[in-house]
Amino acid sequence: MWRARPPALVAGNPTGAGDAAVAALALRLTTTVPWPRRLAEVVALSAAAVAAPLAGDFGPDTHRALLGSVIVRPVPPRRT
Repeated sequence: MWRARPPALVAGNPTGAGDAAVAALALRLTTTVPWPRRLAEVVALSAAAVAAPLAGDFGPDTHRALLGSVIVRPVPPRRT
């Protein structure tokens, strides 16, 4: 399991952020990109969609800037 988040809260309109996340994940599932990179793409695109002034849009520059700073960490398994 993995946990991914942007480096800071992103203010804006969350409308379309989930769609952006699904689109990024669907695209990356067709490649051999490792999971941490896939999740960074998902979070960066979703956050860029939130930051965009129009619902359903995203800023490519924001996406690129966030991509390098998304925090992706493994989640250790729970012991029972």
